[in-house]
Amino acid sequence: MDTGILHTHHLLGVILLVLVGMPVIFPNLRQKLGRWHMVLDTLLLLTGIYLVVRAPAAFSPVAIGKYLLVLGAIGLAIAGSRKNRKSWQILSFLMLAYGYGLSLQRDFLLRGEASRVKDIGQGTPSVEAGAALYQELCQRCHGADGRAGYRKSPSLRPANGDPTYWAAVIKNGKGLMPAHAYLSDEQVQSLVLFLQSWQAPSAPTP
Repeated sequence: MDTGILHTHHLLGVILLVLVGMPVIFPNLRQKLGRWHMVLDTLLLLTGIYLVVRAPAAFSPVAIGKYLLVLGAIGLAIAGSRKNRKSWQILSFLMLAYGYGLSLQRDFLLRGEASRVKDIGQGTPSVEAGAALYQELCQRCHGADGRAGYRKSPSLRPANGDPTYWAAVIKNGKGLMPAHAYLSDEQVQSLVLFLQSWQAPSAPTP
């Protein structure tokens, strides 16, 4: 269901971009599209709220900035339509386009993942480096404890205990999980060590 809502949210974003841009080119459509605009705005907000609630790492500073940007663009588009301000609608379109571009990037960050983690865990593999990499790359779907299940991600506690399998999935991806081919062997080993630390049996209660 999460994946369906995510795709619906993205589709609504594209349609909303078109509806904001069309009156700029065809002013006569402004009134005709007004009602549809309100319906799509509402659906976009509802699906967005659902995804924010479900996503384990949805409240990073850049993510919050993206939410505010989209809300501001919607308000500006409505105000521009009512007051017949073409410049406001153009600005709203640009804001929505920029916000949509951010939403297509993982974790809503301007920098790609490769540049964000390039300096993490490049030395001797360690659990500590793996924890830092996990927080940057994995937590948003698997959750801080590995059990979030966002976008149908499997629980990592416990998980398949084969380190070779983990390394292959991290590098090549699987299903909805993207590949992380840019990670060095040392970084992959650090992530595997971190996952292995979760699989250790708990100490017996005295």
